[in-house]
Amino acid sequence: MLQILIILMSVFLLNACSTMPSGPSVLVLPGIGKNFDQFHNDDLACRQLSHAQIATSQQQPDSKEDAQQDYDISYIQCMYGKGHRIPVPDELMYNSRLEEWFPPPPDMPAPPQAAWK
Repeated sequence: MLQILIILMSVFLLNACSTMPSGPSVLVLPGIGKNFDQFHNDDLACRQLSHAQIATSQQQPDSKEDAQQDYDISYIQCMYGKGHRIPVPDELMYNSRLEEWFPPPPDMPAPPQAAWK
């Protein structure tokens, strides 16, 4: 029983030290005019590139989450660069309607000036 416990603990500890992601955790859609074979080939190439960038990085990630984030960023950049689509949540989209400013009509008089006393 003790031997099984030691084996399980060593497997758990080795797994905790592992920071290499197994794949992307983001959604990427095929680009317009791209067929599945092109998407699949680009996906494999970008996975290999992302894995290589994490493995050869001068600065090792602090946690699995950091490694996954670095992997995902590299993967997204690669797939986007190859012409594929990356869905973006609405809350991250720039809302230009909030920033619009309309000048007053040209025949509107200036506001009254307060007299200084």
